[in-house]
Formats: sequence, C-alpha cells, structure tokens
Amino acid sequence: MNTVKKDYREMDRALAEHVTQRVSRLQSSYKRNDADAVAAIARLRRGVGHPAGSLMDLWDLTFDKLPEILSDQSSFSFAERDGAPTAWEQAAHDAITLHAWHQQSKSEPMHQRGATFGGALRTLGYRTSEDAVHRRFQALGASDRHEARLVLLRGLISQLRAHTIALDYASLARDLRQLDHGTSTDQVLLRWGRDYHLTKPDGTDPGDADTTPVKGVDQ
Repeated sequence: MNTVKKDYREMDRALAEHVTQRVSRLQSSYKRNDADAVAAIARLRRGVGHPAGSLMDLWDLTFDKLPEILSDQSSFSFAERDGAPTAWEQAAHDAITLHAWHQQSKSEPMHQRGATFGGALRTLGYRTSEDAVHRRFQALGASDRHEARLVLLRGLISQLRAHTIALDYASLARDLRQLDHGTSTDQVLLRWGRDYHLTKPDGTDPGDADTTPVKGVDQ
C-alpha cells in the first residue's frame, strides 16, 4: 500500500499549534491552583521519556484534539500503521510531558512563546556555570538516540525550572520532531547554536556572561 506524501512544514505548524494550546491551557489552570490541572501536571511528569501512547492515562492530555493532519493514517508508514508512534505524536508527547516537568511547583508560566531553547540555556549558563551548561548542551547536540536525548533534556529542564527560565514548548516540539526524523538535524543544531551564542542573557551583553557566575547548579 502506498502512503500519501507528507507536508512536513504544514504538519510541524499543526504540531506547534497543538502543543501551544495544550500547555497554555494547562499552565493557566495550574497557576490558579485548579485541582484537575495539578493532577494533570503530576500525571504528565511521569510520562517523560516514555514512548508516545504507551501510558493510557495520558492519552487525553497529549492526543485529545490532535489535528487531523497529524492523525491521518493514509500518510502513515507501515511501522506506524502497525502501532509505532509517528514522529509528530512522539514530539507532542515529549514536549507536553517535559513542560509538566518544567511547570511543576512554579507559579510563573514556564511555556513562553519566543523563548528559544538555545537562548534559555544561554541565560542558564549566565546564572550558573557557563562551562557546565555548554558541556551538557554539546552532549545533547551530539546525541543521536531518542532515549538519551530525553535524559539530557530532562536534566537541563530541571535546571531551567530551578532558575525560573521559561521555554517555548511549541518550538521545542518542532525541533524534537526534526531530530527524531534525522533529516533536519543540522538545521536544528544551527538554530540552537545561533540562539545560544547570539542571545543576550537577561538583557545583558553576552561578553559579560563570564564575570558574575552563580555557583551551585541544581543537578
């Protein structure tokens, strides 16, 4: 059976919109201490690093209202029709669960449009240890296995949470999809590198970033 050719750009836009809607609504309710949102965040945190769809109690939080373009089985590969998650399903699951990991116990919104991954790590390095963050960032970029990438991401996001540094999870979802496909890895890494080296942490001159490090990075 032939598969329908996928429009990757349109699918990535749909993925970003889905993640934006899910995490924006969840964090808004969580900030109001809504009991359902608090419970949802706790459930989602347990899903970090798991295959998409493998935890039934997360289906309503990650797959509900998934755009039709992402759930159209006529474009599925043979493996996907046999039950493997698509790269878009996995990216949605990863971004939404990582946001829950980031948002837990924070009153500030940890999803923020335009807060790039590279820029967030630049600020983290400025506030903590630039060398340590740079090493972990490089390790993440060099990782070619999904499971290892999620372990490194969870560690970095734990540090972002500790220092109340927000992240654009719609953008991260797109990046994770492209990394999982392996066809746009160079573009993702270039985007991360540009954002990391060109972003001014906390509105300061990047050249000043080495002068006032704060010791004691949260592990």
